[in-house]
Amino acid sequence: MNELIGFVNGNSIRQKVLSLLSSKGEMEGKRISKTMRVAHPTVAKTLEELEQKELITKKGETYSLTESGVKVEKIIQQI
Repeated sequence: MNELIGFVNGNSIRQKVLSLLSSKGEMEGKRISKTMRVAHPTVAKTLEELEQKELITKKGETYSLTESGVKVEKIIQQI
């Protein structure tokens, strides 16, 4: 768990993506990019990294937090 927290805390875009998905629920990648006002290729790379770490899951074009993602996001909010 500490490794995942460090992974997310090491990048502000990762933090923002997890926070956004926590507050808004499921979202499409392009919508995440627009909401965060970050270039889509940057967000797409970040989403891929978070998916590889099993912090988010993708169904079609929609992303949402996994159980691990929810736990990590809650811990990061408290830091």
